Amino acid sequence: MKKRLKNKTKPRKNADNWIYGYHAVISAIKNDNRVKYRLILDQGAKKKLDKEPNIIIPKSLTVSIKEKNEIQKLFSSKVNHQGIALEIEKLPQLKLQDFVKKFLDTHKSTVAILDQLEDSQNVGAIFRSAYGLGIDAIILTENQTVSENSFIAKTAAGGLDKIPYTTVTNISSAIKVLQENEFWIYGLDGSSNKIMSDIKFPKKTALVLGSEAEGMRSITKNLCDEVFKININKNLESLNVSNAAAITFFYLNNR
Repeated sequence: MKKRLKNKTKPRKNADNWIYGYHAVISAIKNDNRVKYRLILDQGAKKKLDKEPNIIIPKSLTVSIKEKNEIQKLFSSKVNHQGIALEIEKLPQLKLQDFVKKFLDTHKSTVAILDQLEDSQNVGAIFRSAYGLGIDAIILTENQTVSENSFIAKTAAGGLDKIPYTTVTNISSAIKVLQENEFWIYGLDGSSNKIMSDIKFPKKTALVLGSEAEGMRSITKNLCDEVFKININKNLESLNVSNAAAITFFYLNNR
């Protein structure tokens, strides 16, 4: 771990915004787009960080060594912080058209759209699977969707700072922008007559995942070019959305 000389930190836009967990914090430190203020860690995490390859602690970042119980006091409930926490600002969000131009390849890209997912664990798990299984970007809807938080960051195990994402206010407009950029829109819906292997996915694919409780909304389903389901045991009603996402991501990555 290389440490640059400290410099005066700039004023915080949203103080007391912490993420925790080793992989989440390391990924945030390495993310040049992430504004970072304070790194607090215990001796065990420091020893591990000192051995971390290719990491430079920004000169603007204040570093403090604390005991585990002192780190726990940063959070309102008990968390598995693994002896490390980082005060940050939430990542800046781009307008979708700018996001598409900056992060998505013009010939082959796969995007996941999370429509009204409210469970932080599911969202974090989807980010983790998306990064591990070749999804290029994630789009979240603003309404009735959980926003970036420390639990998502921990569950994503670094994926939150590794895979580009943005938030949109109107899913209909977002899908229109994607279609204008030659994406085909596919919805994952357990009531569909088509199974995943029936679909010949194109090089530019956007996959819509509906909410945990209701699944895909009718308005969203009508915007899709096609909908499909995962072929599961008939005695099982459905899969958890994060599990369904991981299966579909794997299929798309190996198509």
